[in-house]
Amino acid sequence: MSIVAINRSIIENYRSVCDIYLGSVADTLRSGHRRRVVSTQTRARRPATPSRITRAGEVLDLVRRGQASTTGQIADELGLARSTITDRIDVLLDSGLVHQSEPDPAMSTGRGRPTAHLSFNPAAGTALAAQLGISGVRLAVTDLSGVIEVSEVVDISLDDGVEAVLGMVTDGFQRLLADRGIDTGSVHGIGIGIPAPVELRAHQPANSPRQWTPEAVRDQLLDWLDVPVFVDHDVNLLAFGEHCARADDPEVLLCLKVGTVIGCGVVVNGRVVRGTSQLAGEIGHTRVHDSDVPCNCGNVGCLNAIASGGALAAQLTATGIDAPDARAVAQLARSGQVDAGRAVREAGRQIGEALASTVNLLNPAVISLWGYLAEAEEQLLGGIGESIARLAQPGPAHALSIEPALMGQDAGIYGAAMTVIEHALQPASVDAHLLAARQL
Repeated sequence: MSIVAINRSIIENYRSVCDIYLGSVADTLRSGHRRRVVSTQTRARRPATPSRITRAGEVLDLVRRGQASTTGQIADELGLARSTITDRIDVLLDSGLVHQSEPDPAMSTGRGRPTAHLSFNPAAGTALAAQLGISGVRLAVTDLSGVIEVSEVVDISLDDGVEAVLGMVTDGFQRLLADRGIDTGSVHGIGIGIPAPVELRAHQPANSPRQWTPEAVRDQLLDWLDVPVFVDHDVNLLAFGEHCARADDPEVLLCLKVGTVIGCGVVVNGRVVRGTSQLAGEIGHTRVHDSDVPCNCGNVGCLNAIASGGALAAQLTATGIDAPDARAVAQLARSGQVDAGRAVREAGRQIGEALASTVNLLNPAVISLWGYLAEAEEQLLGGIGESIARLAQPGPAHALSIEPALMGQDAGIYGAAMTVIEHALQPASVDAHLLAARQL
């Protein structure tokens, strides 16, 4: 064979190979285009398997916190292939935990199809929240962002015992869920705040099979509904709720409960400080100088015994003023009743004296006030600010803001709900939830 013939043969073979390769590329591109078109419309999703669920919780966390909203952004953040992220997104879309927007042609850069964006769907689940007080309980059903969908206040007495009180709590939850047409299967957990142990000890009914302890509360709620149950001191949930509600993310925040009793929750760098024995924040049992009034803790001269709403109500009632409780005291002070206003301001000074050393120690950005006495804002805040300005160091005192709770009476409920939500939406919890749902 001549050299010319050999060269012609080589050229013909090369053309044949090129035609085959280019045809394959064209088919792939056409196929890929079809897949992309289907993916933005009715793309069939592969069944969720354990391997496709792993790290779906991390994808949700990025979307929920606004750190990423597209497949490409999520892939970059997690260092995973786009196909891997697409699988996880499919699982989250099927679960209802995220929504996907339709691509907006107006947002196209002219290169490829417009990008669809993901957003968290707080309506995909429910949290139950309760705040238990000495004489009543506040109940709420929230979505997965902590927004209260329905709530109510039930009058109760802790003297009735754990079984009776929590029976009313679960009946109330059941009623609220039914009113909203919500199935218990959508409940991700229950959060409940209870008074501090020293307050609960005064309400232990004789011969009760269960005492007022976090374990007893948790066990009875679990008997009603098998979901995660979080029991914490009410002041801790108040402080956590206030911290979650604030856009300024203070490094140190104190939430002072000034109702029938006085307590304090502490949040540092976004975490509640509970102490070694889970008893941090018992400021109500700080000794007040030159006072010998007996306190229900067994000591004398405690702040609770002379400056709480219950103590002020007793003091005013003894002088012939109709003040049956802390709320009545605040209402009288706000309406201009001189003795009530003077009593609340003096209580504020005494509370401020107890807080001054805490301000020096922790240098908080905010002291948030919650409770019935906080409704007498002018007198109470004025008294607290007066003592802190006088007794705390100028630097910490100057940096401090003293203000009513941003969430108002909902602060504790919001904190209880957010405790449930933060646990339920942790990446590992989300993966476990999705896997359990697949196995049903």
